[in-house]
Amino acid sequence: MPGVFISYRRDDSGGYAGRLFDVLAARFGPDQTFMDLDDIQGGDDFTAVIGEKVGQCSALLAVIGDRWLTLTGPDGVRRLDAAGDFVRLEIAGALERGVRVIPVLVSGAVMPRPEDLPDALRPLSVHQSVEVRDAHFHADAGQLVDLLQKTVPGLGTRRTRAPRWAIPAAVVLVAAAGIATVAGVRYRHSREAAQLESTAASLRGKWSGTVRYDWGDSYAETFEFEVEGGEVSGTASFLQRARGIFDGKLEGNRVSFTTKSIVSLNDKSYEDKHSYKGTVERDVIRFSMMTDSGAESHVPIYFTVRR
Repeated sequence: MPGVFISYRRDDSGGYAGRLFDVLAARFGPDQTFMDLDDIQGGDDFTAVIGEKVGQCSALLAVIGDRWLTLTGPDGVRRLDAAGDFVRLEIAGALERGVRVIPVLVSGAVMPRPEDLPDALRPLSVHQSVEVRDAHFHADAGQLVDLLQKTVPGLGTRRTRAPRWAIPAAVVLVAAAGIATVAGVRYRHSREAAQLESTAASLRGKWSGTVRYDWGDSYAETFEFEVEGGEVSGTASFLQRARGIFDGKLEGNRVSFTTKSIVSLNDKSYEDKHSYKGTVERDVIRFSMMTDSGAESHVPIYFTVRR
């Protein structure tokens, strides 16, 4: 089945990749949209696993931020120059297999020059890029979806229903597979729980950043989070006033919650609801926020907070 693989670095463009995944999964379905390789287990040949995942897709989006070229590993070596770097392996594998590779430029990044890339990635420099801008995210992402729809045959189509005669055999196979994978499911659940607690530990505490609201004014805002399991509580300031968090959730590295405020207009008071969605990336959270107001209309805003 055709699919789209999103290649990115968490430290460079994790927030953009998460938002693109949401848009693509909504259009093409989660079974045709791939982002992380979290299912690589100890003892696996990760090169082979990456090759298999990329080989299953018909298009690869190489999300390139302003630090994509320069990020280094713990040893000080540029990540792109490391033979085992996931991003390098993903893109090189797609180029080698003839998969459609589309560079997606974010955070004001520009296309890398051939001389800036390792030999395996130099063909990337001649691929036509697509820019996704903060101020025009939805419009730019929509154009990217249209491009994929036009250039990747079968993308977004649904599987046909199985013939009636195939159903009994399928039931038998599913039952057998279910018995065989119980241990694997339990192990995966334990890994997911460990990853959730790790993200929860990163999220807890105080964060701050400058928020530019859709009417043009900017304010220094603070956020303080408490996490218990997948539930998030605490405060998030709006116009520099702390607001209590409602319906806070942590799912993977995605945090979401709402706050409320009162606005007065023409001698009437209205309750505004502010819905936040963020991607946690170590010491950075990239947020989008939408205000649902009975007094006036608003558009989504995007901002970043740090420790």
